[in-house]
Amino acid sequence: MSYRSILVHACQAGKARSRYRLAAAIARAEGAQLAGIAPSGMTELVYRCGAAAAIGSVDAGDLSFLAENAQRELAAFEAEAAHAGVAPVAGQLSDDSAARALPLAARCCDLLVIGQENSPDEVFADDHSLARTVLVHAPCPVLVVPGVATADALPQLPLIAWDGSMEASRAVRAALPLLRRAGKATAITFPPEKFHTDDGKAGACLAAYLHCHGIDVALIESAHAASVGHALLSFARERSHDLIVMGCFGHSRFREIVLGGVTHTVLSASTVPILMCH
Repeated sequence: MSYRSILVHACQAGKARSRYRLAAAIARAEGAQLAGIAPSGMTELVYRCGAAAAIGSVDAGDLSFLAENAQRELAAFEAEAAHAGVAPVAGQLSDDSAARALPLAARCCDLLVIGQENSPDEVFADDHSLARTVLVHAPCPVLVVPGVATADALPQLPLIAWDGSMEASRAVRAALPLLRRAGKATAITFPPEKFHTDDGKAGACLAAYLHCHGIDVALIESAHAASVGHALLSFARERSHDLIVMGCFGHSRFREIVLGGVTHTVLSASTVPILMCH
């Protein structure tokens, strides 16, 4: 497996330098096409204005600032990619919101690279995570790059959050191009392991599988943790891991409010890139 087509969400240029540079580094190493997509959110704004009572008609000229902003974001991405030595292919401008445009565009790429910010559309400042929305609906692997990350080169110390589940297995397979280039990885498990027996076979199976791809794996079983998400992030920070590979579980908004969740915690608090697969 290799990445031949990489799509990057072009937005919030001031916080996106690491996102753009990491995507460019991966594209350069893989010989992949790199493209950006900049959703303007125009369609969403027209819908909201139309649904509001006592609001007059909205002229297209009134919303030109949205298209202009999207064009600036796309130009900033293309400039950063060119500075990193990659000539991106023609970018995409979309009138949809990011939450709608990105999953649709992800149907035709090998890897989608997005940011961590909780407000996917600055015009609306909706209080929900774009990353969680995209992860549930995107058919390809998603690389989430925090704005505070210092990632501008290929990961050298990847960390795999392993529980033997189908989601974790998909994430590992999706990360193979990056894991092969690193040549090594650490896989950490947190008891209780809900998706396989505790006889250690799942960890040994993972090690054997990755060994077939030329990847050495160190298997670590963590002590019980009240919050697996925070324990995972602490482990990554203490060992200076520069990539987290993990499966993504989709839960209802109500369940996440009541029970929390590893996915929610890692997406909200990670300072290193996360490669996830639903």
